[in-house]
Amino acid sequence: MTFSASDIAAIAQVIGAPDQSSDSTWFWNIKNTAQNRVMALTITTVTGAVDDETAGETAGEPAGKAPSQTVISVQTHQGYIELHSVTGFVLIEPDEVMFIAKQADKFSGLVVGKTCTCSQFANVSTALLRADFTTLDPSLLMAAMQLSIAEAILM
Repeated sequence: MTFSASDIAAIAQVIGAPDQSSDSTWFWNIKNTAQNRVMALTITTVTGAVDDETAGETAGEPAGKAPSQTVISVQTHQGYIELHSVTGFVLIEPDEVMFIAKQADKFSGLVVGKTCTCSQFANVSTALLRADFTTLDPSLLMAAMQLSIAEAILM
């Protein structure tokens, strides 16, 4: 997925306008003064980042052609997180955005919020979205509930 100006405008409606931008990179320095938190969020589209025999296959391009990919990076006082090969995003009103990277029957999600919240779910089976939440082990419930919001773009 390559982010368009309208995608960035939609994201900006939820978390505010980017502090800096270029043709393929958008940067937010998000501050939550009430809780003394800061978070740096960057959306970058990289062309030709991978160059091997299978590079294009997950992006729907011929093998061997290194596709563009979007990378989301988040830095907080607690750590640094990246989500590669983003395939979509969902706005979660009133103040969060969920970025999704789907490959075959697994996906990962990164949720960032205007109040400097950040959650990551990695290598989650799409079967979890079809599970009966009342029968799930509690350790799987948060990922299932949070990521069910993005079910429309995952299935």
